[in-house]
Amino acid sequence: MRGVGDATGSEDPASGGRPTPSDRHGQPTPSDGYGQPATAGRGPYRPVPSDGHGLSPDVGRGPTTRRSRALLRSLAPPVWRSLPWVALAAAGGLGLLFAASTRLPDQTPGAEVGLTVLRVTALSGGVGLAFLLDDPARHTTAASPVGRPYRAGLRLAMATPLLALWWTTVLLLLPGPTRPPLGPVTLEALATATFAIALATATVRFTDGAEVGRGAAIWLGAAAAVAVLVPARWGLLTLPADRWWEETQVRWAVLLAVTLASTALCVPEPLRRRQVPGLSPSGGVRG
Repeated sequence: MRGVGDATGSEDPASGGRPTPSDRHGQPTPSDGYGQPATAGRGPYRPVPSDGHGLSPDVGRGPTTRRSRALLRSLAPPVWRSLPWVALAAAGGLGLLFAASTRLPDQTPGAEVGLTVLRVTALSGGVGLAFLLDDPARHTTAASPVGRPYRAGLRLAMATPLLALWWTTVLLLLPGPTRPPLGPVTLEALATATFAIALATATVRFTDGAEVGRGAAIWLGAAAAVAVLVPARWGLLTLPADRWWEETQVRWAVLLAVTLASTALCVPEPLRRRQVPGLSPSGGVRG
């Protein structure tokens, strides 16, 4: 026979044998170890939703993440308008002209000519990408809650589909017999593009300039000139008929990996530079 205490709860050893309260279905409620409900002063007990692994489904989705996403959505229109459209259009149009020039001769050029044209076209596209991070309002947007990696990534995400469409159009403009192996030449074009972006991110990282595209484009042109002067055995500009062709593709792959790593290292916010005592930030002597 159950006693009166059995109708209202069960004994909790942690509470010294005192009966613990139960709900209207006879199920004991969680106790705090002193005979009091664990939900005392916090309203009725409600189980926390779980994802099946003991974790709340909201883990990792704090207000900071949601706020960053909302800020990125609000930044998308002004970032789209602030892209260097003149430089991108000029470089892209020049590259299309290079590719279309292969259809002008009466006799269709060979694959070696096509490879040279595509390399020059990729360099033209890289010059345009060197201006991708130009931001006249850099010193204003630096105070934005969204960090520079997000802003730079947003610019790159907007330009990537256009770049892919542009390169596809370039390849289609070449006649069939003029097209070199598409895999290796696309690898070279991708490495050239990432090299240009790496130069731009490094310039932004280590300088205070708002428009860094011109300097990055000059460095890209200088690197292309050096690549032309390097012998084919150790260089990057061999032809498919050369015996060093496969080794050259390995060098292009290494260049792609290095430029990607350099971009990832240089894209964070610049480190604050030490200020010499007695000098103002502009370099003048304080009074």
